[in-house]
Order: sequence, then C-alpha cells, then structure tokens
Amino acid sequence: MRLRLFLALILLTFFVNPVFAAKPTPPPPIPYSVCVDAGHGGNDIGTENQELTEKEINLQVAQLLKEKLETVGYTVFMTRTDDSTLSNADRYNFCNAQTAAILISIHHNGSSSSAVDYSQALYMKKSDVALAQEVVNTVSTSLGIPSQGISRFASGVLLKAKMPATISEGFFLTNSTEYSLIKNNNRLEQEAEALSAAVQNYFDN
Repeated sequence: MRLRLFLALILLTFFVNPVFAAKPTPPPPIPYSVCVDAGHGGNDIGTENQELTEKEINLQVAQLLKEKLETVGYTVFMTRTDDSTLSNADRYNFCNAQTAAILISIHHNGSSSSAVDYSQALYMKKSDVALAQEVVNTVSTSLGIPSQGISRFASGVLLKAKMPATISEGFFLTNSTEYSLIKNNNRLEQEAEALSAAVQNYFDN
C-alpha cells in the first residue's frame, strides 16, 4: 500500500511540477518571411553626408525592400516604419516574436574620406554566414562597387536573433559619388532591388 502511494506521489509530481514538464516546442519560422530592420533612428542618426542622414536612408531602403519582397509573395516585418529610437533588444525581440525566417538589418557605412566606397555584410552566428555572403555578393555586383566580403561582428541584433541574420553595409554614405547617385539617380531603388534579389537567391539555394 505504501509503495503504491509513493509511486502515485512521484507521478503526480512529474505531471504537476513545471520543472519536469516538457518544454513547449517553439513555432517554426514562417516560410519566405523576412524581418527588415532599418538601422539607427530617432536620436541615433548614424553617419551623415551633408543633409543626408543614415537613419533616413536606411528607412527608405527598408521600405523599398518591403514593397519589392511583398510583390513576389514574401511576408515582411519591419522593426520600424518611422523615425523611432530602438534598442538592439527591441529589434531582435520583435523579429523573434514574428518567427521570421531571416533578418536583414540595413545600414550604410561612413568614413572621413569621401573617396572610400565598398559593400560589406556582417554576421555573428555560423547560421548567418550563407545569408551574409549572398547579400554582399549581390549588392556589390548590382551597385558596381568593390566587395569587402563578410566580417564577424559582435552585434546583439545578430547574436540574439533566433534566425539567420546579417547587417548589410550597402555602400559608404560619406562617398561623394554615392551622394550624387542618391540625389540625382535611383541609387536607393537599385540597392533595394539588389537586396530583394539576394533574399530570393538565398531562399532558392
């Protein structure tokens, strides 16, 4: 009798105590979904070139990318759609909560020299590498500027993202040629088109 009571108590503890309960299975990522993060924002302007600020350029490219991806059937989430100030935690928590398949954070580089210009993509986790490589290859080729390849970067957005993630440094906003192309041509449209192609190439491989 005592043995049966003891076994019953053990079974009851197993089913009631959350320590022994099975952890819930996280939901799978949404197929063909992208969390697009426009870097900087609010009181964090990033780099700048005359009246052009990185936070504004990032957002413009992000909005164009969203439109292009949605046109071909992708689900797109945006960490910001206005001039909001966001922490890194705000960004990765939002993307993780959406269960997006990948994350692309859009940035543009800066230099004290107006002649410097190249594309680069940053990664942190092993699972980020293929996405970062696809992004920098496609963007640099499409924009006709050198590629600096990919580089490991200790960003909280990359580290805490539960999905493959990359930071795209499409070009140097401080470059004099890029400034002219933004003001007088469709440079941001070209960059968004390149990022859209990179996303589609990534999912197709």
